[in-house]
Amino acid sequence: MTHTDPYRGYALLRDKGRVFWSGDYFGGAWVVTGHDDVRAVLQDPRLSAQRTGGWLMQPADDAGLPRQELADLQQLFARALLFLDSPDHPRVRRAMHAAFQPASIMALKPRIVAMVDALLDGIEARHAAGEPFDFIDEFARLLPAEVIAALLGLSPEPPGQFARWSSQLASFLGATRPSVTGVLRARDSMLALRGFFEDEIERRRPRRGGDDLLGRLIMAADAGQIHGMTELLSQCAMLLFAGYETTRHSLGTSLYWLLSHPGAWQRLQSDAALLPGAVRELLRWDSPVQYTGRRARSDFELCGEPVRRGDLVVPLIGAANRDPAKYADPDSLLLDRKVGMPLSFGAGPHVCIGAMLTLTELEVALTRITQRWPALERLPMAERWIEQPLYRGLEALWLRRDSRTVRGSGMPPASRLH
Repeated sequence: MTHTDPYRGYALLRDKGRVFWSGDYFGGAWVVTGHDDVRAVLQDPRLSAQRTGGWLMQPADDAGLPRQELADLQQLFARALLFLDSPDHPRVRRAMHAAFQPASIMALKPRIVAMVDALLDGIEARHAAGEPFDFIDEFARLLPAEVIAALLGLSPEPPGQFARWSSQLASFLGATRPSVTGVLRARDSMLALRGFFEDEIERRRPRRGGDDLLGRLIMAADAGQIHGMTELLSQCAMLLFAGYETTRHSLGTSLYWLLSHPGAWQRLQSDAALLPGAVRELLRWDSPVQYTGRRARSDFELCGEPVRRGDLVVPLIGAANRDPAKYADPDSLLLDRKVGMPLSFGAGPHVCIGAMLTLTELEVALTRITQRWPALERLPMAERWIEQPLYRGLEALWLRRDSRTVRGSGMPPASRLH
């Protein structure tokens, strides 16, 4: 498996069987490769999302680090929505559900359009036509941070240390065998995020609520729907991190692959109606999250294999999205493919609560970029892919626009972006 192209490796893994044991994931796990099997695993009540204990503590045990050193990190991870089971999971999800409803996302959309245009304006102001610029650094890292901050009701400027906190959390989450150094860096970053939100909540509490997501979470905590400060802080930290990390990767890889397929780039410019389906196809083609994990609650058979209580099961989302049993010609990027909702957002109770927000950001960004920069070019510099198996994205993407740039003042209004 390579970071540049993991999909050839996935094809070989599919040949090993629907489910097989591998020592490459967290010291040993059942790996699931096919689309329908991955979907079934994500919906299977015999499998638990609670899986942080050994994952966090094993590196500390191996290094002789006292477990109490990681107690705060363990508590924050264990109470985050991502790692909760029923009845806690639906209880916490309901507390933030309204903020991710279609009406709420549509109400936020004009602000997203304005954010996208401001970032593109900034690139044009800093770089003359023909001058190279790094799209990841100057756009993809910035837009999702601004959007999730707006959703939460934070100040327009994200905290200065946020990129570093997020990077260290992503490195830890993406390590199949976390090192004690990685665990400690993740602890420091998570505690820094906790401190940031403690200050923000203390500042907001006198107002008792508000229409933004943070206000709703504070009211849910006051009403007992969120249980305690640790659970409240866990949701805040993970929302900010998760809403940033996956979307920035999707922005980079989507533009990278469109520019790598000139026919697709031209089709998108000439037929804007393709865009919603094209975004889903781009996410199928190259998912920002390549796998997830579940822990067996009891002994049972999975595709004929004997799973034991406590075993880890790893559904390979990246492999499932390229499964030839599900998709005809899966290794081709077809903008008009009827994808539906790809497994990039998961399935079942833990399907990504922010899926529509991510889709909206991608649709707005690609609409504006294709209209404003029709002759955008990907430069033949060696691209740098993130070197870990969980998250799939680019560290840098160098582009160049030419003099045929369409100025922002000539853009259609937000109401015409569908």
